[in-house]
Amino acid sequence: MSTVKFLKVIPIALKKGTATVKYPYEKPLITESFRGAISVDPVKCIGCGACTRICPPKALTLVNEENSVVLRYFIGRCIFCGMCAEVCPEKAISVTREFELASTKIDDLREDVVHDTITCRKCGKKFTTKKLYVRVVESINVLSSEIMDLCPDCRRIETLSKATLAR
Repeated sequence: MSTVKFLKVIPIALKKGTATVKYPYEKPLITESFRGAISVDPVKCIGCGACTRICPPKALTLVNEENSVVLRYFIGRCIFCGMCAEVCPEKAISVTREFELASTKIDDLREDVVHDTITCRKCGKKFTTKKLYVRVVESINVLSSEIMDLCPDCRRIETLSKATLAR
């Protein structure tokens, strides 16, 4: 910026006064549309993973552990866009107005929702969360109950073998 332009701005700045608050000594103005961190309701969450697929910075991830599936929210990566709350089919995610989340411990920046899993009746592989399984069974009663507790691979083989034997 040239000196002449800078000198023209000084009287305007002196007339207008301070434009920012002295944070953290003064509270910032937080409007109704302000978006902060998200909150995941572990009771409503079914572990479908829709939020993990839409999250731009990958702050939400599904982690397969030995006997469970964990929805992991890493606040340090979150950009507070709220897209996860928009796509959640169970409305388990809500956007808060909380934004002062600094911490010296990385574990304080991580929240986990642990889900029990369903095991395939045929091969023993864990393939979905119990809550998601129940939700699918309740909403789609068209499929035969004998293939619902099979993983996708075994379900494909079972369906194909039944279709082949029917000929």
